[in-house]
Amino acid sequence: MGRSTALVLWILTGIVIGVTVFFLVSYAGTSEADSHPDAGSLDSEREIAARVGSYVLYNSDLAIIRADQDAIESWTRDQLLACAAEEADLENPSVSSFVAARARQIYLRDLMLEEIIASISSPTDAEIRNFMTANPELFLIERHYFQIIAADSAIAESLHTRLGWGQNFQVTAQNSSLGQKAAIGGDLGFVTGGEMLAQGLPTEIALLDGLSEIVPSSIGWHIFKVSDTQAVTDSLRVMRSAAEDLYNSRIEAALDSVLQSTENRLSTEVAH
Repeated sequence: MGRSTALVLWILTGIVIGVTVFFLVSYAGTSEADSHPDAGSLDSEREIAARVGSYVLYNSDLAIIRADQDAIESWTRDQLLACAAEEADLENPSVSSFVAARARQIYLRDLMLEEIIASISSPTDAEIRNFMTANPELFLIERHYFQIIAADSAIAESLHTRLGWGQNFQVTAQNSSLGQKAAIGGDLGFVTGGEMLAQGLPTEIALLDGLSEIVPSSIGWHIFKVSDTQAVTDSLRVMRSAAEDLYNSRIEAALDSVLQSTENRLSTEVAH
């Protein structure tokens, strides 16, 4: 997959962390009995959104995750079930400890990701042009792409074999592809390799010449063909794509630097 794919996964994970932490907290709750002694006076001044036994959800907690009334009802229902599980002695303390530690780990991870992203400035037009010039095959040449999407790998293999024998790609796309462009022979038009990378496709597709191998994805099995090339015609569109790729590559480089630096300072071992 393209360089931006890994970054997108990181960012998407970061987006859902608020929801993840909320539901983890929902099961654990905030017990007044377990509160720090010095926190009693502070808690008494906080506005309560919901209470189940000794577990309390404060409005200030909701503000942290930007939740609404539906979240309060969800928390109440979840906490009732959590209390029922406690009463039934269903809790595994080891699992509870791991869940709490994992929630904190994800929270701190996303704080670091936000810090890294905030530290990276958007590339200037001059930097973008230099980046494009340094990667001409990806940003200065457009390829005429055609695509077939098959429902499963067996169908894709059969289609790929027939295409390799010389069967017409566009006719095959019209008859067999599940893609939105099937009616026009799977014609995707002229696209740069950089734009294909931005869609999460591998480098082999971005630099394709002729018929591709089968590329699996979450929506099916893809076969691409490039029939022609030309110089870039819409430089502004391509510059936007190059800017995104350059920006993402800088974020990935900064992320790798933090990971490497931290790993060098700490003892890290992964069992295989």
